[in-house]
Amino acid sequence: MTSRIVCLAARRSAAAAVVLLLSMLACMTAPSAAYADDSDGFENAPDSLIARAGRELYAGRSSAAEAIYLEVLKMDNDDHRAEHGLAIVGLMREDAEFAIEHARSAVKRDRGNSEYHLMLAYGYGMKASQGGFRAVFYGGKYKSECEKAVECDPENVDAHIGLLQYYAHAPGFVGGGMDRAEATMRTIEELDEFSGFQARAIVAMSQEDSEAAEIAFLAGAQLDTTNVRGWRSLSRFYMEEERYADAIPIGRRILRIDPEIERATYMLATAQFLLGDDIPAAERGFLDIIARCEEVDTGVLASSHWRLGLVYAGRGEYAKAHLEWETALEIEPDHEGASEELDKL
Repeated sequence: MTSRIVCLAARRSAAAAVVLLLSMLACMTAPSAAYADDSDGFENAPDSLIARAGRELYAGRSSAAEAIYLEVLKMDNDDHRAEHGLAIVGLMREDAEFAIEHARSAVKRDRGNSEYHLMLAYGYGMKASQGGFRAVFYGGKYKSECEKAVECDPENVDAHIGLLQYYAHAPGFVGGGMDRAEATMRTIEELDEFSGFQARAIVAMSQEDSEAAEIAFLAGAQLDTTNVRGWRSLSRFYMEEERYADAIPIGRRILRIDPEIERATYMLATAQFLLGDDIPAAERGFLDIIARCEEVDTGVLASSHWRLGLVYAGRGEYAKAHLEWETALEIEPDHEGASEELDKL
């Protein structure tokens, strides 16, 4: 996979931590074949379509990617790359059933693929996060698939990180424990320096040591200050910690590196809105995302309309707020924030 970005929310349950991990990895990940050479001129050939879908996924446009992957499966029902891509789409939408269904199909078609086992693990992890008996049942499946991913490719850092998540949060009677977590952390450090810092942050957050986690995230970002991956991990950490004043300069830094990252624009505008000291800048950020609607993932677009509605409501412009919330629900019918605001209004 193309990204090693991992972050945990402070003082969260293990289940909530898994959800956060899954959503971030999904949002930053494209299938391994996503950037295959599609210069052969056959724009509708499966390889070219897979490449296009991978680019849509990497940009966060899950709906566009899904349509392309389904088109590939119509051409070849056994294309495991398309099944893998659809599993990622499911994770991006936090639809565990969808993700598991397609990840299983991918594994069935290519049992030796480490990435496919890892996607299936993430689907099980999302189910485990629903709590109750699912936590133990699907938690065990999550661990098993992570182990299979490591067996298939001992150098798959993300698979080791998946196991680290489990060890750091699961109780000892189901195979968790800090001894195993720290041993896995050292393995990750040997495989990849940047991921090693992310692993240190995971261990620190599991112990509610926010200071140590921040030090690890900062160290990772400073390995390559021109690469957004470390800064994005740090910005997520600050947002989860509700340290919006610290998140804002990091968001601006990310956008100086790459102004086209709409998720960074959304994060920055959200931090400005929640901090409350520069609402006009937050409004401009949400409007900028909305203006690029055809290029933006539906989830980010719907949330931008929702947040913009909150800006308008704060100024007493309820008609405009109502319109933004209705638009958010047109884009994403199950958007909880917009739905709740309309009910209140």
